[in-house]
Amino acid sequence: MRSRVQFLSCIFCTTLIFPYVLDALKLNTGLTSGNGTRTDEDARHHKRNNRVLIGLLSQPSDPAGRHESYIAASYVKFLESAGARVVPFVHDMDKDEIKRRFDMVNGFLLPGGSARLRPGHTFFDTATEVVRLANEANDKGDYFPILAICLGFETLAIIASGNVSILGSYDSEDTAAPLYFTEKAKNSRFFGSLPEKIVADLAAKPYARESHSHGLSLASFDANKVLKEEYEVLSLSTDPEGEVYISTMESKKYPYTATQWHPEKNAYEWGDKLHIPHSKGAIDVTYAVASFFVDQARRSFHAPQSILEEDDALIYGARLEFTGRHTSEDDAPWMDEGYFFDDWSRRKEDATGSAAQ
Repeated sequence: MRSRVQFLSCIFCTTLIFPYVLDALKLNTGLTSGNGTRTDEDARHHKRNNRVLIGLLSQPSDPAGRHESYIAASYVKFLESAGARVVPFVHDMDKDEIKRRFDMVNGFLLPGGSARLRPGHTFFDTATEVVRLANEANDKGDYFPILAICLGFETLAIIASGNVSILGSYDSEDTAAPLYFTEKAKNSRFFGSLPEKIVADLAAKPYARESHSHGLSLASFDANKVLKEEYEVLSLSTDPEGEVYISTMESKKYPYTATQWHPEKNAYEWGDKLHIPHSKGAIDVTYAVASFFVDQARRSFHAPQSILEEDDALIYGARLEFTGRHTSEDDAPWMDEGYFFDDWSRRKEDATGSAAQ
């Protein structure tokens, strides 16, 4: 197993990695706060929407049952902590419903989890449609941010690259690690907006919760012209075997941020067998990232057509379950709470059947 020291020393002899991690050797102390780097942009976009709704995509995988999908409650709490509320997008919604909900939300979170990232699979197809709508909106000057976490990062990478085979295998299913910032990080939309202490802590301490078996390598990123033209690599990480992967990137053209790491878990997932950092500094990271994203969403002025439509759309009508209950001392639940949804197609069938009767 390669040590962290060996990883850093290999930077000098690896021409592929060197351009991306030049500043990592300095532990990223040159990163500046957003207050000093985003002044002009903030002045141009001073209007803010303070009733933020964020779309969040459900997943048809464990622990959801047959004809069901779920959303981990940690993502909902993460967004609520920064002043937003959640509108669920059920994985198999038709395009008309996706568009209706898109027009009422101010941003979208692509969550971590497990799903087939291929066309013809509902999670991926719905994510692709939302990204298409977001691209179209942003191209028209209708500001619409996306935050993609873990599986969401991988989904966004596949959509942007057009290559379903762009990901590689990694062994980071239960670790916490520091981030190695690239020279692009200091002036980035994301890290350039976070408090200096948060950025310094992410560089020096294991506050980035990693929970994935796939990832995007620098070689694959560099080899894909479309992805390289659209995205900047902001940080790298290593798995326990020392293999390097991209852990943070953001779009150059659109307000899209992608983290392979989980900012929400530090504060809102408490599995006692999992290596999730829960120190005050780690919790501060959770809030800082949530605050960044929700503040981005305040620049969007999408809204429901009425308060009744808003009420119907909010996640609070979904079934919330305590999924973290232990069945024994040795049990290792990975999600504390989850919201569960019947498949959209079955809802439509039930509604059609009721109308016919």
